[in-house]
Amino acid sequence: MQDESAHTRSRFLSLMTHELRAPLNTINGYLDLALSEAAGELNPQLREFLQRARSSSEHLFSMIENLLLLSRAEAGKLHLKPAPVSLQDVLIDAIEEMEVTAQDKNITITTVIPDHFPQLYADADRLQHIIRNLLSNALRFTSKGGRVEIAAWIDGEPGRRVTMLRVSDTGPGMAREFHERIFEPFFQISDSGSGGQGLGLAIVKILLELYGGSVQVNSTPGEGSSFLCEFPSILAQ
Repeated sequence: MQDESAHTRSRFLSLMTHELRAPLNTINGYLDLALSEAAGELNPQLREFLQRARSSSEHLFSMIENLLLLSRAEAGKLHLKPAPVSLQDVLIDAIEEMEVTAQDKNITITTVIPDHFPQLYADADRLQHIIRNLLSNALRFTSKGGRVEIAAWIDGEPGRRVTMLRVSDTGPGMAREFHERIFEPFFQISDSGSGGQGLGLAIVKILLELYGGSVQVNSTPGEGSSFLCEFPSILAQ
């Protein structure tokens, strides 16, 4: 009975998210056209309004995508489509989506990536989803005037090299008792007051495990949080 209930929930989530994605893609398309000034020049205030609408629309799209990924994972239908990809390009796209949120809270986002970082053999959409969820989580918990850092490097020895990605923030941190639970679907720390659906970090864990990788958090109350992701064997060369 439990398996049937889980299957019904998974099917409902999949159908619902598919129905929501189509009109949202249309909205995003028209907003992008307007921002490109295809219908005429924009004054600064109107451009800001459209950028905020686009940011909110992108946030909604991310929520829908999280639900869709969860339903696929529960149904055993979540797969990767790897191809050569530039991590720098993926980071630029993810940061641009969060730009308005960072500006509103006066949060500085910095990236620390070595020059000539090698191409990765990965699913660009899923990799961006991991980074976007981690970045969204960091921005949500970081107070105004704080900092978020995204770092990436290659670790290990030849033949056993791994790609490491770390997203750190200057937020409130969390007690050790929550370090594992925050990766459970729909779990939220009750007194965080941050909103959200409790899905972003769960999706990060699910996607990393598809790569055979892992994610762990290092966090202490009052000292911020740092999420460390390990991707084994995804170098394109």
